[in-house]
Amino acid sequence: MRIIITENQQSSLQLKLKKMIKDIGVKKTSNVVGGFENLTKLGFNSNPMEFLNMFNDLDVVQSKERPNWVLFRYKNENNMMVYDRKSDEIHINYRDIWEFLEDGFGLNYSETKKLTQEWLGDKYNLNGVTTRSSRFISSLD
Repeated sequence: MRIIITENQQSSLQLKLKKMIKDIGVKKTSNVVGGFENLTKLGFNSNPMEFLNMFNDLDVVQSKERPNWVLFRYKNENNMMVYDRKSDEIHINYRDIWEFLEDGFGLNYSETKKLTQEWLGDKYNLNGVTTRSSRFISSLD
């Protein structure tokens, strides 16, 4: 049996899935809809830039621990990215962003790097930075 979803229902579903990702994370949200592949289709029309644009409203705060670091987050102890001004590198949260770009959208490391650099230039005016995945930035302050 095939279920037809109207455009209005699709839009509503996408908003709910994006809120879930922000609240409980991409992995748990993907489990609700049957995996990464389904989440890419249902939540983001199989468009990885649409996924990244979900993070256009992060709070940007100066790190208390390291003067050269700028933290991008929704709430304390949940950093999505850390910008190291000294090395001009942005460490992107592997679990919540990078892994989904690779496993959900099928991008390889180089494609993910290029896409994140383009997005950061467009949305945060961080041109010419190097991006890399990081598993240990979530709880930095």
